[in-house]
Amino acid sequence: MKYTSLLAFICSMILSYIGAPMIMDMLIKGKVLASNYKNDEIPICMGLLFVFVQFITLSIIMTIDRFNDKNIMAYLVTFIMMGLVGLIDDLIGDKKIKGFKGHIKSFFRGNLTTGGMKAGVGFLVALFASSILTDNLIEIIINVFVIALFTNLINLFDLRPGRSIKVFILLSIIMLFTSIGDNYNFILFSFLGIIFVYLPLDLKAKAMMGDIGSNVMGLTLGVYCALTHDIIIKSIYLFILAIIHILAERVSFSKLIENNKLLKFLDNIGR
Repeated sequence: MKYTSLLAFICSMILSYIGAPMIMDMLIKGKVLASNYKNDEIPICMGLLFVFVQFITLSIIMTIDRFNDKNIMAYLVTFIMMGLVGLIDDLIGDKKIKGFKGHIKSFFRGNLTTGGMKAGVGFLVALFASSILTDNLIEIIINVFVIALFTNLINLFDLRPGRSIKVFILLSIIMLFTSIGDNYNFILFSFLGIIFVYLPLDLKAKAMMGDIGSNVMGLTLGVYCALTHDIIIKSIYLFILAIIHILAERVSFSKLIENNKLLKFLDNIGR
């Protein structure tokens, strides 16, 4: 499957070179803009590039290899769904309500937020994907939480240019080494091909991928982990993800990074 991963990377890279300026121009003309952390107005929803290119690349790979796999079908369905709720959140989301607790409290008060919708849909698509990936009940439960928490993980770090993408690249490398097979590596390599083109735009704060981008990026890590790791390794990932999400409700990751010289140096690379 090595040539498939290389083909996926190259295909996504070419499509992204073609599509990135077109989508960026479309967003600017449509005034789909938002203020970044410096209060500069820049295009948001560039994660649309991720959705289109990943879908096209995997469709090409499956056509060339005659690769009819229900797991990939499940990934693409959940990928598009999470992209959709992310897009809704980017366009009409209420940014005043923060954190998982905030959205849950709002829901039980009878006020549905886009963040609450994202959390609910995220859980449901994780359940949908997990029920297709395996028929072992214990593993289904583990997969559900692995996929759901990975989906939200990237969003937690998407607060400064390039930060969440660096996290994605690091986790991709780690998971490529901890996986038990390479049959689905092309999923990650396809996404890395997109990032190869998009990352400079993000680092230089010329565009934001938005929740649509962070959602599909996190989902990709979650599904890849569920597909390619044994139950013990997945349980370790789940434990780490749970700790990170608990910490996220109590501390600011941005402040932690700013106060650590090594983390701050890595965070600033490329800006």
